[in-house]
Amino acid sequence: MESDPSLHPWLLAAVLVVLIYRVAMAGLLEGFHALPSLQRRRMLEEESLQHPRLAALLGRPHAFGLGVLLWNQFLLVLLLGLVWPLRYTLPGGAWTTVGLTLVYIWAMDMALPTLMTAARPADWMERFFPFYAPVSGLMGVLVEPLARFVERKREAHDRAREDEDEDPSGDAVTALLEEGEAEGILEEEDRELIRNVVGFGDTVVREVMTPRTLLHGIDAAATYDEISLAFRENRHSRMPVFQGTADHIIGILLLKDFLQVQSEDQLDLAQLAKEPIFVPESKPIPELLRELQRVRMQMAIVVDEFGSVSGVVTLEDLLEEVFGEIREEHEDDGLAEQVQDGALLLPGNFHVEDLQARLERGWDHEGYDTVAGLVMARLGRVPSPGDEILVEGARISVVRMEGARVLQVRVDPEG
Repeated sequence: MESDPSLHPWLLAAVLVVLIYRVAMAGLLEGFHALPSLQRRRMLEEESLQHPRLAALLGRPHAFGLGVLLWNQFLLVLLLGLVWPLRYTLPGGAWTTVGLTLVYIWAMDMALPTLMTAARPADWMERFFPFYAPVSGLMGVLVEPLARFVERKREAHDRAREDEDEDPSGDAVTALLEEGEAEGILEEEDRELIRNVVGFGDTVVREVMTPRTLLHGIDAAATYDEISLAFRENRHSRMPVFQGTADHIIGILLLKDFLQVQSEDQLDLAQLAKEPIFVPESKPIPELLRELQRVRMQMAIVVDEFGSVSGVVTLEDLLEEVFGEIREEHEDDGLAEQVQDGALLLPGNFHVEDLQARLERGWDHEGYDTVAGLVMARLGRVPSPGDEILVEGARISVVRMEGARVLQVRVDPEG
């Protein structure tokens, strides 16, 4: 069978048009699949004004993807129909035609679109979308039943995952943070802040309080000069007032109230001190924050399950849980001191989670929150200067003690 040579120019032109058209559709589809979800949401907002039809299609990603895929397959069938008559003009006939078609499908459907859209998928989508826009309505009608089926299955799958997941919202935020980091949208400080906000609701008072051993208080029987000295030495704006022992706290004395007193004769701690609020160690800090706002206080007394005072927690402690350590002018520049060979000198009340972050290691620390608690838990006794323990990634040595309290440790990273 001989072909009609007069048809060849028109046939070749039609093949060329379909070839270019399919490259555009393959690029649009590849760009759509390569578009990260964060960028897709941002593009959805931007395109709602510039390209409302594209924004509408992006709002239903399953229908959009299926529509482009269906149109691209139709173009492939059309291309095969146009190319087949050319077998008469090619050396090797049908085999050459099939071979060239397969090479085209691999190069133009897979390799080239991937290379083009890898770096800037959103830009390529905007460039290629005008090729699809004229048929988007028709394709939307054709794929609507299948798109609705896929969307229902996806929704059911997502609900099942949420039921099985103990903290789906936290996982979702973590995934978005990782995606934002990969795209360079979020800086390290921003990511850390968001992580702290997400973890804020899971934190209890015991994890952020100032422990009793570090508590500075004022005896109810203290003189004017003794109270003045206590405020000067400790540099606090408020301190608890106790009667007899630290387990009997009767109030909170504010420095601004004390400064209104001019002499010993005018001093009446019972009148000056604010009534304290007591909270359990297990109280979630979001609830404590709301309570402090309600009573207009910045300090609460923390008690354990037996009613003994465990420590105090301030509004500053809660803010530091989100924003990090807040150092005052008179305080040291940092809690951790770097020494030779990469070792660290840490106070005993340094949080274990912060140490794990520095070492990029993790281990179970249930039952204690500080490095001092870690040392005591591993030794099974009150440590002495020079005692050492090994944890994953480091050796921890006790440097200074004050009675039964660990004041300072040395951390030598391994490896």
